[in-house]
Amino acid sequence: MTTPLAGRTAAALVVGLSLIPAVPASAATAGWSDTYAHGSVSVPADRSTIKVCDGKVDNLVYKVIWHNDNPVDARDSFVVQAPQGRCATDSSWLGSVMVFKLCHGRIGSNNRTTWDACKAPVWPGRR
Repeated sequence: MTTPLAGRTAAALVVGLSLIPAVPASAATAGWSDTYAHGSVSVPADRSTIKVCDGKVDNLVYKVIWHNDNPVDARDSFVVQAPQGRCATDSSWLGSVMVFKLCHGRIGSNNRTTWDACKAPVWPGRR
């Protein structure tokens, strides 16, 4: 048996909860990214994919080296290179993005790429 006070309290709780604005779960974390010159890398909040982009067609090139969080996966690392002026996306069926680093290089006169350096690793797997 409910008392009139208990019924009013429950009704007030329902009304109060309905006034709280809905916020998407992904709004808490937008994801992770890094940039260098015209190159960029991004990982969404769910860490399901990784995207590397080269924002300009020139002699600079960009790649991302990344690892997933599945210890059973036999590959040590994944490498994705952005096509000139475009983006490339990668994912792993066996895990989520655990760490990545953006690397940059130059295309030489012989059309071979020389990788200059990589930025510091970004660890989206550590929350």
